Amino acid sequence: MNSETLPNISRKPGRPSTGNARTAAQRKQAQRERDMTAIFDSESDTWTEAQCMLVLGGARFEKGSPLQKAAWVRLGQIRGFV
Repeated sequence: MNSETLPNISRKPGRPSTGNARTAAQRKQAQRERDMTAIFDSESDTWTEAQCMLVLGGARFEKGSPLQKAAWVRLGQIRGFV
C-alpha cells in the first residue's frame, strides 16, 4: 500500500526522490570529464576561465606547451588584458 491510500499519513515534504542521486565524488568526476572533453575537443576561444586555470595549474599539461600558451591568451581575453 502506498501513502495515498492510508488515512492520516502525510507524504514527506519536498521534491520526490528519483533514485538517481549521485555522490559529490561522482558529480566532480563528471565535471572533470566534461572539462577535459572541452579542452581537447574544442577551440581555445570557447574555454572558460576555470578550464584555462586547469590547463595552467594541472600537472597533466607540460609547461610551455601549446595548450598552456593558448590558455594564457584565452585567460587574457576573459579578464580583458588582451
